[in-house]
Amino acid sequence: MTEQIKFIVKELNANLGRNYDLIKFDALNEKQLLQLLVDLLVNYNAGERLDINEDETETVSMRLLEMLGSVKYRPPANVEPAYFRTQLLAGDSRTIHHVLHWLLTNKEQVKNTAYLAKYLKIPDIPTEVARNNTIQDMLDLYQNLIDEFKDVHKRTRMLRKESATEIINDIKEMAVERDIVIKRLENVQVNLIDVSNKEELLNVSKALRFQQEKAKELDSQYEIQQSQLKLASDQLKRYLNVIHGQSATPKSAHEAIKHLQEEIQLNSYLVKEKLPQEMANLQKELNIMQTIAVEHHPTRSDLVLVQDKIAVVNGELEQLVQRRLAAAGPQEDKLAPFRQQAAVIRRNKDASAARVHELAATLKEHEATLADLQSQVRQLLGDTVLRGEELKKYVNSLRTKSTVYKRQRANLSTFKVEAGILARTLHIISTNDPTVEMALLNHKKLKIEDDQATDNDEIKSADLKKKSLHDLSQLVAQTAQKLSQVRQEIQPLADKIKPVKEEFQSVQQQYEQKKRVYEATSINITSQMEPLKNQVKELTDQLSNKEDEWKNLRQKITKAESLQEVVMFEMKNSMQSPRKPSKMEALKKKVVDVEHIVKNLEEEQRVISSRQGEVEEQTKLWENTLQLLRCKARARNEPAVRQGRMHITQHSQMLTLT
Repeated sequence: MTEQIKFIVKELNANLGRNYDLIKFDALNEKQLLQLLVDLLVNYNAGERLDINEDETETVSMRLLEMLGSVKYRPPANVEPAYFRTQLLAGDSRTIHHVLHWLLTNKEQVKNTAYLAKYLKIPDIPTEVARNNTIQDMLDLYQNLIDEFKDVHKRTRMLRKESATEIINDIKEMAVERDIVIKRLENVQVNLIDVSNKEELLNVSKALRFQQEKAKELDSQYEIQQSQLKLASDQLKRYLNVIHGQSATPKSAHEAIKHLQEEIQLNSYLVKEKLPQEMANLQKELNIMQTIAVEHHPTRSDLVLVQDKIAVVNGELEQLVQRRLAAAGPQEDKLAPFRQQAAVIRRNKDASAARVHELAATLKEHEATLADLQSQVRQLLGDTVLRGEELKKYVNSLRTKSTVYKRQRANLSTFKVEAGILARTLHIISTNDPTVEMALLNHKKLKIEDDQATDNDEIKSADLKKKSLHDLSQLVAQTAQKLSQVRQEIQPLADKIKPVKEEFQSVQQQYEQKKRVYEATSINITSQMEPLKNQVKELTDQLSNKEDEWKNLRQKITKAESLQEVVMFEMKNSMQSPRKPSKMEALKKKVVDVEHIVKNLEEEQRVISSRQGEVEEQTKLWENTLQLLRCKARARNEPAVRQGRMHITQHSQMLTLT
């Protein structure tokens, strides 16, 4: 546990710029620990800054849990989530220490997760607002942008890994080129010693090189412009062919033969060079894996021996490279740029072949998907495919139908909600008063009878004209009798409804009275709770201050107890007859020893400083003698004095001194 706390204190001081130690960190109260956790999450860009003392408790708890959720923190498996939340918001030291340790050990993962959560968070929109067509379209667009961001982020991480290896290889090649250039400069300086007008020649060669580089730039610009012009003309031709309904394939036989020759060259390169090289690499890897699988399991000593052998071989390789560079002459150095250019061309060729292979694979996939889509279109629309204005009209009609469908779907959902509400209210009313259900059934029966009566009246309307006045009077009497019967049936229901209405009105009045009493009492309680809350807050602050004072006093007491133990030990030691050396005497002895060591070191420094001038003078004399011996050896090896001449070769475009 102490190691975990030490790690937390060290990482917090490094990340947040604090100056904590174990005592100060242990003395933090619950609010300070929560504020420290919030500051660390804000430092990782997991959310906005919060103030535990000023902000409301609900806001702090909600924001803190959101920030922990955005970094994908999960509580321990043996702890329930509800208990963890209560302990975290209460400022429990063990819980907060566990969260801090997890955040600091997974620092890079937490930063990456917080960065992704900032852009992958879906806003919480109510269902009533989300039914709007514009909001729905915006949500679909937002989801598409999130998917695109995920793909771009994955590609970026892959490119970073690949670019790191390429940069390392380029650095190694540049180091080799730097050594070659240094060697060439040394050789040129040796050859320029006997040249009299070397400054003029260097200026002329510099001007010539500047003009040649300028000419190369102009040629490259001309070639780039020509290639761009050619690409633009080809693209224009393809577009014109597509517009006129023609294919973009080559028309003449010469173009077809040229295209086939390029494909044959590419395929021959892939078959003769690329694929055999890949097969050889795979065979090498397979052989290595087979040897590893056959051998016994290596121990730590075997690994140490292998590492020592690798170090020895690397040292020998470095010595051989240095000898080769020292023994290489200027003629061999001339070929180094061409070797480098050949290596660069080789790498570009391999990269182009790999790119062509990938493009061919993607082309096959796209062609397969295109064929599937074309077959689906033929199944849906037949052989006729819409083009031009007809396609635009069809798309516009689909858009209008989709908008109408969305609108009708929204209306249907609202009707379903209203139907559910009405069914629920009817169920509640029927459970409270069963007579309402009977009344509804009677109403339905009466409605059905009225409908049947209307149908019969329509049927009999033609016959009524033929009947006499006596028949009409009989019909009127029958209808009046029916009305009286219906009124007699309805009368008991009306008598039953009257007491229910009166009871409902009385209950409504009681409800209003109780509601007013409740509101008045709630206002009084809230007004009385405010001073109590303030008192509780003051008492909690006093309690926290007292706890801090108690912790400080506890630390002082422990220090005093330790000092008291030391004093008691010294007193007992002084009273014993074979007295042991006291702590003060031991410290004095250590001080004397350290002073003695310092004096010896100062004397050694004086001796070294006094001999420094003699040593420097002796080294200068040895360097002068070595220089004289080199000059004698050089004069003995040279047959005659050479005169300086400048010769410029046009083919290699290099400055040669003879």
